[in-house]
Amino acid sequence: MSSTQNVKCKGKHFTWSKPMSHMLLEILVEEALKGSKPSSTFKAESFVKVATEISQKFNVQCEPKHVDKSSQDCEKRMGNNNQT
Repeated sequence: MSSTQNVKCKGKHFTWSKPMSHMLLEILVEEALKGSKPSSTFKAESFVKVATEISQKFNVQCEPKHVDKSSQDCEKRMGNNNQT
């Protein structure tokens, strides 16, 4: 079974596979190094870029709001790990 068959998008919920999450983080790191994170969040065009690349590579309909939510979730998990 391919990874794209594991991805589901129902309404507001978008399920990320591990390869998709990995790609999300790789692109956001690149964007941060290019200066696309001037404050505590990324510029909107960074989310658009990630959504477009994920959609094309994994044949899913990923939207910038999915990327924004997932990046916030990652930051929360990383923050919790740093506190332990």
